[in-house]
Amino acid sequence: MRLFWKTVIEPVVEILQPEVIVEVGSSAGGNTSNILEYCRRSGAKLHVIDPATKYEVSDWQERHGGHLIFHEDLSLNALPRIEGFDIVLIDGDHNWYTVYNELRVIEERCEELSRPFPLVMLHDVGWPYGRRDMYYGPQTIPDEYRKPYARKGMRPESRELLDEGGSNTRLNNALLDNEPRSGVLTAVEDFMEATEQDLDLLKIPGINGLGILVPSKLKERNESLSEFLSTLGFPEAAVRHVELVERLRVDAQARMKEAKRQQKKANEQLRRLRRETRRLRREVEDMKNSRGWKVAHNINAATLKLRAALGRAKAQK
Repeated sequence: MRLFWKTVIEPVVEILQPEVIVEVGSSAGGNTSNILEYCRRSGAKLHVIDPATKYEVSDWQERHGGHLIFHEDLSLNALPRIEGFDIVLIDGDHNWYTVYNELRVIEERCEELSRPFPLVMLHDVGWPYGRRDMYYGPQTIPDEYRKPYARKGMRPESRELLDEGGSNTRLNNALLDNEPRSGVLTAVEDFMEATEQDLDLLKIPGINGLGILVPSKLKERNESLSEFLSTLGFPEAAVRHVELVERLRVDAQARMKEAKRQQKKANEQLRRLRRETRRLRREVEDMKNSRGWKVAHNINAATLKLRAALGRAKAQK
């Protein structure tokens, strides 16, 4: 999601001037640091929800003080504890059950607090997880909502997982895409159908896709927001072109990862062969220095001399 910061997220944040931002999924903190810079300038607060970040949370809290409120928990547990949302950024567990219920919990919490539904941005509404589930923690998903999955890779042209190679081979990917109740985009669409909220969905293609779920009333109240969002719309022909470029990018990325994996495997095989060669050379040297080797060498030399002498004697006869 951080790659959308300069072009999409930051302009929206500057227009809305939110006091409370919620980020679901922080990972290494790339986008988190961008948001916190805004919070430092504006005095806003950021709620970060992530059960397993890749940075030391206490260091970040010390650095950013009251601007950062951290929830080391699953999103569905943490969201009900937050006192209000102005903007929500969702880039957490990419599956239908989690995303659908994140939106539902946000709606319920807003009703409890008598606050309007916020603007929500969601990453991965494009390939591969727009229409396919992925589970960081399969055990956290109820059985009836968890699709069969495997740690195998994907390609855009294949509905099924690949036996070798492809994208995201180390993640728990659903065996099939385009199933009912499967994927981030499907979750957003199903929520929009189920809710009484009047919401518009803007989809920005490329870099796995960004969805912007915006209340119609918010656009009516904020002309600047409405104007900016209108500039993000893509003509259908442009969407198809970007999707083609995205597929080529994803395919090249997957092939590069596979090439690196094969290179790593080949390098490890080469290291093993070199180690084995050094071991065999040491054994040969040890044999050469052994008493048995010297005796055998002397016997062999004597045998050669004897054969030569016998050959000469036979020739003289």
